[in-house]
Amino acid sequence: MSLETQIQNQSERFQNLFDSLSHTQWSESALPEAQAQLAACQNQARVIQEKIDKFNAAAEKEYKRLIDVKGHGVKHVWYKIRGKLEQRVDEQEKIWLKEFEKCNEEEERLTVVNNQIRSAQSYLQQCHQAFEEYTHSKRTLDDLLERYFSGTTPSHPDEDVMEENLKKAKTYLITLQHNYRLFLHVCQLLQKAHQALSSCLHALNDALNMNTFDMFSNSSFADIAVNSYLATARNMSAQAQQFIMEARRVYPNIPHIGNLHVQQDNLIFNLMFDNIFTDMHMRSKIRDSLNRISHAERVLMNVETEMRQRLQQCEIDMNRTRNDVSQLSTEHFNARVNIVKNIIDAPPPYSAI
Repeated sequence: MSLETQIQNQSERFQNLFDSLSHTQWSESALPEAQAQLAACQNQARVIQEKIDKFNAAAEKEYKRLIDVKGHGVKHVWYKIRGKLEQRVDEQEKIWLKEFEKCNEEEERLTVVNNQIRSAQSYLQQCHQAFEEYTHSKRTLDDLLERYFSGTTPSHPDEDVMEENLKKAKTYLITLQHNYRLFLHVCQLLQKAHQALSSCLHALNDALNMNTFDMFSNSSFADIAVNSYLATARNMSAQAQQFIMEARRVYPNIPHIGNLHVQQDNLIFNLMFDNIFTDMHMRSKIRDSLNRISHAERVLMNVETEMRQRLQQCEIDMNRTRNDVSQLSTEHFNARVNIVKNIIDAPPPYSAI
């Protein structure tokens, strides 16, 4: 049975799906607009309610104060010190009444906005229902089209070309998504290694600075402090090397990674010292380790920078390809729909009697 005959046999089903899409397609653009409109009304209602609540709290406080001021004892004292109490209180009451009128206006506005919210909610519900029908009909139609057009369709070579291009774009997008996750993981590992090296350098500097400051000290506490710094440096350098090795394992093609190795001086990192402050040779060893770690950090910064550039470029390519896939999918879907419509609307073949 030819493709055209199969489609003609399903013409009623196709037509029902076309009609459903035609009646509900408006919801695709209307739904986000309805959501934004509802959110705007709700935000407006929240602002108005905050004004009303603020006024009510101030009004309650002012009301209590006026009652207290009008008390007999207070009135007598106020009159003696400030002059005519009733005139002042009346002026304050007038101000309060004006503010009360403003509050009533805000409450009226809130009533209007609440009505708008109810209307927006009702419209949003309609949009949701129409959009659900639209997506369901489109998915059903897409599955039906895939059943008839999947693979080679010699009578419609252009559709075959579009199908092949779409498959290539989707495959490329999957590759880019995989690379993005990979590059992101590697960048995170390199960042952790960089942080560990920075901590190592900080600890070595602390040890060297203490050595310089207390060069002529015989304090055992100072020896312990320096050894603590060196132990921290040892641990941080080991962590950095572990992160670098893990990054190399995950992605062996990291640029310049072969030039990166965190060298550890066992004499500096793994031994406890006596009279370390007066040992100039030991200070030189610490400085040498500091220089090596500084070099490793500079190399790591270059590696990390290049990997982040690869990550950014991969993200750009991934977003562009995702847009291409979306556009190709739409064009392919529309092409199949047009083919089906043309087949259904085609006049029956002429037959001579």
